[in-house]
Amino acid sequence: MKALVTLLVLITGVMVSSCQESEDPLEPGATVSLNRIPENPAYTSLPLMGTQWKLLGFADEKTGKIRLVEPYSDDNFILVFGESGTITGMTSTNEAYGEYSMSNNQLLISSFGNATEINELFDGPLYIETMNKVVTFKMSPKGLHLFYDEEKFLLFQQAE
Repeated sequence: MKALVTLLVLITGVMVSSCQESEDPLEPGATVSLNRIPENPAYTSLPLMGTQWKLLGFADEKTGKIRLVEPYSDDNFILVFGESGTITGMTSTNEAYGEYSMSNNQLLISSFGNATEINELFDGPLYIETMNKVVTFKMSPKGLHLFYDEEKFLLFQQAE
């Protein structure tokens, strides 16, 4: 009987911990499975240029993980590609500006940085650094992928 009670306690503990893991909120700074990011088939048909994009985080195709950007608010880490090869938006704390070019489905960001001078918070410096390494992009039901490495990318979704 004692063994049965111990077994039930163990099974209950495993079930509770696995349920808690899958129900944990998507907190800024957390690393989670890319499978936890909601999909929207409409993202694949959104235009790159003119759409307001919101950074969700730093993703890795190889591991299938994404580290959610921090700090998170509605008005930071915003990106808009203009028709004339310019990029505007927001970093963690600053207005952002940059330039890009496209050729043969390749997207090169030649300069991206602050247009104002407030100290960047948390992922602000990493965001600027990785944006300046972007070499290609793709659209998926998860959103806009800006690749800065063969398997690593910034994941954006349409800003609401």
